[in-house]
Amino acid sequence: MNALGTARTARALLALLPVVGALVGCNVAVAGGLDESDANRIAIALDRANIEASKEGDPNVEGKFRVLTPRDDVGRALALMRDEELPRPRSAGVLDAMDKGALVPSQAAEHAQLVVGLAGDLQRSLEGVDGVLSARVHLNVPSPDPLRDAPLPRTTASVLLEHRGSTPPLSSDSVQRLVSGGVPGLAPADVAVVLVSRPVAAATTESHLAYVGPIAVARGSARALEIAMGVLLTLVAVLAGLTLFFYARWRRATEEAPAAR
Repeated sequence: MNALGTARTARALLALLPVVGALVGCNVAVAGGLDESDANRIAIALDRANIEASKEGDPNVEGKFRVLTPRDDVGRALALMRDEELPRPRSAGVLDAMDKGALVPSQAAEHAQLVVGLAGDLQRSLEGVDGVLSARVHLNVPSPDPLRDAPLPRTTASVLLEHRGSTPPLSSDSVQRLVSGGVPGLAPADVAVVLVSRPVAAATTESHLAYVGPIAVARGSARALEIAMGVLLTLVAVLAGLTLFFYARWRRATEEAPAAR
């Protein structure tokens, strides 16, 4: 290889370094458009499963966040999010429910929207408790009728709470007090609570580290590090060859100089 060809090879390898740098940090978004609390919940769940995760602002949705994992861990991350029912669907609250409907809603429509909003707010409160996977709140709140002389039927509610593990994070009494406190005229005894247990995910013994030679890195970065090390070793070899080439030329030039005199 002449000097020109060797120099071109070195320049080509130098041009690959930014590409290698991008490969080292090659992460994929597994969830986007999230509130910060939802993004934190997903990141914590992935970290518990030894899956590297990072949270950052979502460039596609202002004021929202997204969660990224290494490309090699995307499958595991999505499977875990499916099992943990993450991200959780957002329940409509009172403000969301009252913002919909006809321009001049009827009394019955307003009452129905209020009940939907109350149920949504209660579901959010229950799902905010660590260990709760999902919550469904059904309210039976009779609509007041000023033309009716008979007393209104009793207000009742039912709650379906799914939780991880054999021990619920909230007792039935706590759920009854929370729900009854958020609905006017609802007594704790009139709140039916059903608790459903989901098995705890088996603790993984798989290390989240991989070794490239003596270097320990996150599993998702191992392949990119191998590529980077290969390119760097090749670049070192080319630079060493260039050094020897130009040294040999310099030695030859210095040896030929006295003879030319």
